[in-house]
Amino acid sequence: MKRRNHNPDELLDRLTQEIRHETPASAVVNEAAERVWARLARELTEGQIVMAKQNEQIDTITGCADFQALMPAYLGNELSGARRLLLEDHARECLPCRRALKSLREADAPATVETRPLKGGLAGRLAGMSASQRSVLRWAIAAVLVIGLGLAAAPFIERFIYSFRVLNTVVEAASGPVYRVNDNGSAPLAIGEQVAKGEKLRTAKEAGAVVRLPDGSRIELRERSEFWISENAQGTTIHLERGNIIVQAAKQRNKHLFVATPDSLVSVTGTIFSVNAGTKGSRVSVLEGEVHVNYSGREVVLRPGDQETTSQSLERVPLRQEVSWSRDAAKYAQMLEELRQLKGDLDRVPRPGLRYSTRLLELVPDNAVFYVAIPNLSETLAESNRLIQERLAQNPALKAWWAKEGNAKEVNQAVERIREFGQYLGSEIVIAASINGKNDLGEPLVLAELRDPAGFRAYAESQLQQLQSAAADETKENRRHATVRFVADPLKAAAEGAKGKGEMTAWINGDLLIASPSFAAVQRLADRMTTQSAARAGNDFHNTIASLYSEGAGLIIAVDLARIIANELGKGSDNPRAVREKTVAQQLGLTSFRYFIAELKEKDGRPYNRAVVTFNEPGRGIASWLAAPNPMGALDFISPDASVVAAFVVRKPSLLVDDIFAAISTTDAGFAEQLRQFEAEHGLSIRNDLAEPLGGEFAFAIDGPVVPLPSWKMVFEVYDQAHLQQSLEKVADELNKWAATHDKKGVAWEKTESGGRTFYTLRSLDYGLELNYAFVSGYFVAGPSRAMVERAIQYRESGNTLKSSARFRAALPEDGNANFSALFWNNLGKVVAPVARQMGGFSERLPEEQRQMMKSLGEGTPAMLAYAYSYGDRMVFSLSTENGPFGLTPGSLLSLPGQAMFGNIFGRGKVQ
Repeated sequence: MKRRNHNPDELLDRLTQEIRHETPASAVVNEAAERVWARLARELTEGQIVMAKQNEQIDTITGCADFQALMPAYLGNELSGARRLLLEDHARECLPCRRALKSLREADAPATVETRPLKGGLAGRLAGMSASQRSVLRWAIAAVLVIGLGLAAAPFIERFIYSFRVLNTVVEAASGPVYRVNDNGSAPLAIGEQVAKGEKLRTAKEAGAVVRLPDGSRIELRERSEFWISENAQGTTIHLERGNIIVQAAKQRNKHLFVATPDSLVSVTGTIFSVNAGTKGSRVSVLEGEVHVNYSGREVVLRPGDQETTSQSLERVPLRQEVSWSRDAAKYAQMLEELRQLKGDLDRVPRPGLRYSTRLLELVPDNAVFYVAIPNLSETLAESNRLIQERLAQNPALKAWWAKEGNAKEVNQAVERIREFGQYLGSEIVIAASINGKNDLGEPLVLAELRDPAGFRAYAESQLQQLQSAAADETKENRRHATVRFVADPLKAAAEGAKGKGEMTAWINGDLLIASPSFAAVQRLADRMTTQSAARAGNDFHNTIASLYSEGAGLIIAVDLARIIANELGKGSDNPRAVREKTVAQQLGLTSFRYFIAELKEKDGRPYNRAVVTFNEPGRGIASWLAAPNPMGALDFISPDASVVAAFVVRKPSLLVDDIFAAISTTDAGFAEQLRQFEAEHGLSIRNDLAEPLGGEFAFAIDGPVVPLPSWKMVFEVYDQAHLQQSLEKVADELNKWAATHDKKGVAWEKTESGGRTFYTLRSLDYGLELNYAFVSGYFVAGPSRAMVERAIQYRESGNTLKSSARFRAALPEDGNANFSALFWNNLGKVVAPVARQMGGFSERLPEEQRQMMKSLGEGTPAMLAYAYSYGDRMVFSLSTENGPFGLTPGSLLSLPGQAMFGNIFGRGKVQ
């Protein structure tokens, strides 16, 4: 018996040959044609019916079918603002609906596509493959299909799972009629009765009700209010069709509680707030915690006492009035009054005043290159905490909320420790460091004035005894070795020998505390104080620091960059490598750096924070790269919801390339010749063909989802569009030449004309990556997909851009500059929080410290704006965050529970 061949490659080849040479009968062809025509006619009729249904009014959106029926009206700008917002939010999380919307867009946008064909075609490439290559290809296709089907099915699986979850709402209390409403009418509800997920609940005129969700959240409804509940992987959503509700949201573990009105979406993780949805718009008011409100493409962060409306015609009202209808109105009124009084008391707490002179600067060594002056905040923190504790004792509601957060005891202990230590100190603590004899940054020197020298020593020694007792109970591996040795006279104590391991030497000289891990540093200062009684004139670094005190000093950080860089470059000066490093530093302008000065203080009642880098030679290297503050048109292509944005303006890109190439040539002697040969071989100049056509503006952004692929975006200003496009095509041609010699497919161009604009796609045939871009009003706008580029253009045309974001605008500094030289916007909380929530189940298996980190991520990270101004001889940098300047407020320093609440009370210049 002949053995049957089971080789899959040979079977595939044989079947392919049989199919290729088979000729179907004419009757079979005719029957197939008739079936096709019949199906086309049927689908045409059905399509007309579907289009007719799409034009009908949809009363309630219950699923994907209703959303997809609204898509033609959405693309035709015929939807109301509320439904448009709901559809856009749904399409972002639903892959099938996103694909349906994309298909409709492409169908509505007539386009002509010019594609460069691949040599040989797909059939030719398949025929040229070996049997093993075809086998690998089949497995690869199968894997792609499995992954694709998994991704496509994910939304359906999620909906399938949550469709079986019971999410009944229980009526806990009612005053007047409450109804269950559906398509067949309405039926009265009794106390204790349940309303299933998706069913509507409505209160009648002059009626009210309180309902409880399965997670413990409570919803109080005013008369004529109506809502229904849904659930997905993100959390539970209260769909408020109309009316007024007050939500006491239970703590959400790894999810959010949402309230969707016709024109807004409110999200919380556990708080008390009010939502009023009416004909003119929605009004959201916050009594406790933090609330995020999204409407009209904006996101607003509200904290206790804040209120936001979605329409200009809807005015803000006092919070007491907004919740006056509630059965808990008296409790809410008392809480609001307590918060108002507490905020007023805290505003009156004396903060450390600005210091206009200091004795400590005179004690800093002449060769100091590092200087930090820290104001004594102990009294401010202690008094603020005392006022909070008084208010908590007087208000049971606030006290219960504070206790629920769980770390009030730790806060009190930490503040008390700071208060005890700080009461012995003067107005500031200074830390300085110098270059030591080994040409390294030496041990720090700590300086402070003492209000009670004897009391300070007794307190310090008692604390050290407690630490040593605690250390004795630890294992040998974890035992701490930190000790302090007080000396009466460093000059006479020299015979005691060098310090022990981990030991700090402390010297109390009158009302001065001088301490350092280096006994020699304390001894040198004692010697100088003995031999030099008069105050010295100081050097330029000291004089620069002194000028800061003359303007009023807060927190100061000063670094002598020139001496540090010179010292580092001077090491091993005879070494050829050291010589090259010094030359590179000179070419990049690093040797022109002078000082770095950072300040943090309050000025005229507002936070003032800045860092300044000064230069000795402003026209060279890094000092010459950034342009003076200029308008940034590239930001017009960035959306208000962008999570990360970096934008800057340079003087001339080609000069920046010259500096970088010169530095590389110094470290690599053959680089210049290699570059010349490379450019001659490929007929392309990096400087003249790629850098020279560009203008001075550049912007990079993560502007959308980060998974499965980051939604990156690049925007460059372009002066010579034709030259740049010609250069890019030349680069692609050279890549294809290289690919042909390395068994690679290379890249292919695709050019599409749509709406009077040309879109370019450069696609890697080996890795499936794409670069999509278009030239728009003198800018090169690029992204990973054409849809991304089109949306960027739409942002610019609509004016709904990053610059219109309330959160971004609230972070802008109040100064005399209309523009920036560079900026960095970080709003990662919008991206990190959803990812952290999805990982919530996994985090339960992590150690406590890592779980806390995941929790903090899940609660969102504060937005941050860093910016720079370039003035030739100096660059000024600054930072603004939602937690105040540099994120330092009494609330953050105290690590207060509910930081969103108390951080807002303490903070100034808050971001909403």
